[in-house]
Amino acid sequence: MIKKAQIIFTILMLFIPISAKNIYQPEFVPSEFIIKLSPDTKIIPPGSLNSGIIEIDIILSKISVEDISSVVPFKKNLDPRLPDINRIYRVQYSDNISPDEVAEKFKDLNHVLYSEPRFIQFETTIPNDPYYSSQWHLPVIDASQAWSVTTGDTNVVIAIVDDAIDLDHEDLANNIFTNWVEYHGTEGIDDDLNGYVDDIHGWDFAENDNDPNPVIASQDHGTHVAGCASAVTNNGMGVAAPGWKCKILPLKFSNDSNGSLSGDNAAAIIYAADMGADLTNNSYGGGGYSNYFRDAFSYAYELGTLSLTSAGNSNEDEANYPAAYPTVLSVASTTTGDYKSSFSTYHLSVDISSPGSGIRSSVPDNQYASFSGTSMASPVAAGIAGLIKSQFPDLTASELAIRLSATADNIYNINSEYFLLLGSGRVNAHNAVSFSNNQFNSIPVRMKNIQFSASDASNGNGDGSFDPGETIDIDISLYNYSIVGSDNVDIYLSTSDSRLNVIDDAELNQSVAPEDTINLDQAFSISISDSAGPGIAVFNISIQQDGQNLNSFELSINIGITPILIVDDDNGGQIDKFYSTILDNIGIPYSVWDRMNGPLTYEMVQNSPIIIWFTEWAFPSLNFEDRLALTEYLDNGGNLYLSGQDLGWDLNENPGDSSQTAFFNNYLHADWGGDDAGVSSAQGIPGDPISDGLSFDIYQPGYPPSNQYPDYFYPHDDAELIFKYSNELNMGLSYKGEYRLVYTGTGLETFGSTVNSIAPDDVNEHQTIFLERTLDYLNFINHTPLIDTEDSTSNIYFHVNIFNNAHGFNGPFLHYRFNGGEYNTVDMNDTTDGFYYNVPSPDESVLVEYYFSVTNNYYNWTNPLNTDEVFQFNIGRDIIAPTVHDLERLPNIIDRSGTALVSVLANDNIGVDSVALYWYYSFNPDQIYNTSMNPDGYFWQGVIEWENLSGNDKIYYFAIAKDNSSSGNFGFSDTSSFQIVNKTILTGWDEENIGQWNTGQNWGLFYVNSAVKYGMNDSPNANYENNKSDYLTLLEPFDLSDYNSAYLQFWTGSFLRENDIGTIQISEDGNIWNSVYSITGINFVDTVKIDVTDYIDSGVYLRFHISTDASGTSSGWYIDDIHLLVDTSFVILSNDKEKNIPIDFSLSQNYPNPFNPITSISFSTPIKQMVRIEIFDLHGKLINNIYEGITQPGTHTIRWDATNSYHNSIPSGVYFYRLTSEKYFKTRKMLYLK
Repeated sequence: MIKKAQIIFTILMLFIPISAKNIYQPEFVPSEFIIKLSPDTKIIPPGSLNSGIIEIDIILSKISVEDISSVVPFKKNLDPRLPDINRIYRVQYSDNISPDEVAEKFKDLNHVLYSEPRFIQFETTIPNDPYYSSQWHLPVIDASQAWSVTTGDTNVVIAIVDDAIDLDHEDLANNIFTNWVEYHGTEGIDDDLNGYVDDIHGWDFAENDNDPNPVIASQDHGTHVAGCASAVTNNGMGVAAPGWKCKILPLKFSNDSNGSLSGDNAAAIIYAADMGADLTNNSYGGGGYSNYFRDAFSYAYELGTLSLTSAGNSNEDEANYPAAYPTVLSVASTTTGDYKSSFSTYHLSVDISSPGSGIRSSVPDNQYASFSGTSMASPVAAGIAGLIKSQFPDLTASELAIRLSATADNIYNINSEYFLLLGSGRVNAHNAVSFSNNQFNSIPVRMKNIQFSASDASNGNGDGSFDPGETIDIDISLYNYSIVGSDNVDIYLSTSDSRLNVIDDAELNQSVAPEDTINLDQAFSISISDSAGPGIAVFNISIQQDGQNLNSFELSINIGITPILIVDDDNGGQIDKFYSTILDNIGIPYSVWDRMNGPLTYEMVQNSPIIIWFTEWAFPSLNFEDRLALTEYLDNGGNLYLSGQDLGWDLNENPGDSSQTAFFNNYLHADWGGDDAGVSSAQGIPGDPISDGLSFDIYQPGYPPSNQYPDYFYPHDDAELIFKYSNELNMGLSYKGEYRLVYTGTGLETFGSTVNSIAPDDVNEHQTIFLERTLDYLNFINHTPLIDTEDSTSNIYFHVNIFNNAHGFNGPFLHYRFNGGEYNTVDMNDTTDGFYYNVPSPDESVLVEYYFSVTNNYYNWTNPLNTDEVFQFNIGRDIIAPTVHDLERLPNIIDRSGTALVSVLANDNIGVDSVALYWYYSFNPDQIYNTSMNPDGYFWQGVIEWENLSGNDKIYYFAIAKDNSSSGNFGFSDTSSFQIVNKTILTGWDEENIGQWNTGQNWGLFYVNSAVKYGMNDSPNANYENNKSDYLTLLEPFDLSDYNSAYLQFWTGSFLRENDIGTIQISEDGNIWNSVYSITGINFVDTVKIDVTDYIDSGVYLRFHISTDASGTSSGWYIDDIHLLVDTSFVILSNDKEKNIPIDFSLSQNYPNPFNPITSISFSTPIKQMVRIEIFDLHGKLINNIYEGITQPGTHTIRWDATNSYHNSIPSGVYFYRLTSEKYFKTRKMLYLK
């Protein structure tokens, strides 16, 4: 956008969306046409103003003829076979009428053989750059025709403000700007006294040095952008660019350590202007409005430097910065066929469009690539602006912007849904350098409402509520984003709402300046009918210029007030009926706003105490305008229930600006998790006032299973978790602070639903209970319920806070009674912190029941909502014990010594004083240990500690709560237990958790299916590289010092070519590594057990290593389900190669026998073969398969820990162990005694 405050640009033509060819292409010489007369006419003498032929002269008299001349300087004696060129005349006139229209009037006259405009012929300059043929955008913008007019000027400088620019790139180097004063100056001296030492080829505003070259691989954006604008053209290499030989001033502002755009780019813009740059290109955005940036762009503009910026890649109708600053030209992106690029931002602030999809250009190290984005569209337009400046060097920044914009091709005939939102059209380089001023296309105003207010102060009761019978005055402020203005803008107000009658409906012939605001105070007025019902009323503001319709937008007011506003944001679906049905059933009034009617503003929602906003599966979810309205609403103490699948994804992962994620973090009080929880059920949190006791399946009605995307997230510490999915991911949260919020990652309509669920028929109990509880939580009469007390002598203090401090309400009122008597109703007293009332002490034991209410002209509201279930508490001696429940059930654990955190819920009618945690061991139940528990939200938490336990020992635990009563009543939880076991898992990959592993260069997760979920691979979704050495390392060592034996068990899949090897390595210090297992081969899949007993220590490190050679690749090594098994069965293989090989098979008696808890079983085999050893009970039931595998010749020993195949302890008794091989079969008996 360009600010041009001095004058209002004169509109030369009506803005009519017609085809680009008819209006924009200069196909013939203006104010001139050619006419050929028949042989029977006399020759017209030179300098004549008429033809001497009546029928011709009658038409000529209607235009201002300046000259009629033969196209040949003198009459020729012609051979009859030749065309008669003596009677071909050139007619010139001064009227502003198209030559083809004038010529058309003569065509059918008797003495006229033909009449036509004089067509312009164009040379085309095709460069010899080899990639020119793949640069689709250059023919579209008529670059070759433009280059026939000018190929740029080395005195024209385009500053590229970007991450970095490769100064030595073969296709950029000759066009890189050189500061000759510094070039010929003294090194280390600021020779040109501009404050930048040795700035020969620009400056690095991040590292504050004179080297704007890229340092890290990610800094490739600026090199591409520079090539889009002005790569060296016609040099036989690389690409061509519009700027041809215009110079590039590299201004870098990205950090060399991580590539972040942290440099002072505003200073770079000021530097460019001071260095005399004609243009700056700024292909970046984000960060919001900045006065500093605005000043920098304005400074450059006033010095004659025009700044072009990328409009953004959000595919949303929104203003981005810096693109939306005045004095800046905002550029949207088009693709082939002149359609808007799918990613391009569109908005009234966009000034022009330019090709930006699949643009081939330079990237570092003499390479070339195709990128897409408005980041590419902007420099293409900047290159054209460089050509304009080369052809018209005296243009100001404003004149340059207008010429670029007013010579663009109209593309609204194929982008009609984006009318006015893509600027003046798609850039045309040839038009830009060849059009005369009177050929410019008109640029309309682009106006948007930036402020709207309605008032009943003059013609109503002035209470701010728009009531039936009142007349409302409407003020609006409109901002013109266009770089031109107009003196003939008409603004109209209309409505189709029968409740409204428009009184003042038009403001005509308004003067609108370029990029300026027009304020229309009390310009319009409407009256509300006496019988109008409450709800939102919509009216339309439409804008015309020179009689042509431009754009319109909707505004609205609330007639009356309802307590709940439903925002139906489901893209035309029927989800709203789930909510409205429940509200109808419980008798709560509400209004509905369908988001398809347009965005809401804060003014529209400010009097709604509660908002229910659902997005179902809409895209976009909560766009910029939605977030703006909700931000102000919540900042002013609103109450919001928000829901929708993929809503979180849209705010966190869908390309857009940082404000989306900021809203999610700061206003929804959560960090993003993901958009596919991967389960179909959820349950509430015990003790939570909204979700306690709720459990249901979830399904988004109307969509197939493949389109179920329930969001999960991580509530901040100031928010409460209210729902979990069945896989323990978080589904919902509540927040109570300066506003109240309930947010669920999938909508209420999914609770207990199926694919065919529809409302009202399928509204269920889960949905109803949840919404009722949510409304109680969001109740705008905020109150903390009173609890039982033994004090009957003190006054009873009641306190509430009211939405908008009860503005517009009568009350609040307290309704209370004792022991089931009649209710007393009293007005509560206003304080600086809400409202209160003191009820005199009853001086006896009583049951107190109470509720609160407010009223207005439209509805009554209570807390609680259902006054059949009022608040109540007892006054008097308390004998009720606390309830202690939902004691956390701990999993079995492998640690022989350790700690475990336990949580429990404890509730009491008079309040919980303390909770203690107790535990004892299975081998000594008489010795009970205890510790205090501490409150944490709804729960109490404590820690169990144990030392030197053995496998299969159990720990039993329970909690006891004491209340605040004078009696000190106690409540007990159930008793739970966990066992010390012999197996644990070292991976958590199924939940996509890599946290405890260092994945080296390429190791990463791979997804198998919904059942297996995730595993680890050395090169996920690709083949591994040749000559590769890469490690997957467990970050923290595991402690084996308490165990007698240990081994690793894991699933593995080998797809390794010959000489490519996977190795498992163990270390006792993290420095010296020993290999304990290796694998190679294609299509080898197995579950492997590895003995690590030799490494029993307090710190055992583990890593997986893949090493490949130079020949051949494959998909690599797959690993999953890594378990650690301790004090259990494992094999000790004889590694003494000099030991004699047994001459026969044998199976020895186990030792010791009887045993507890471990025994050893030895066997011998004289040959390599498959061996299996199994354990059976007396009834022949298989207890455990303790060994199975290809076994080398020798004597081997297995240890067994008296556990079954599930690693659970077995009862005492007689057992059999059996060895089975291809050549040998033997069974022996053993005795296990506990």
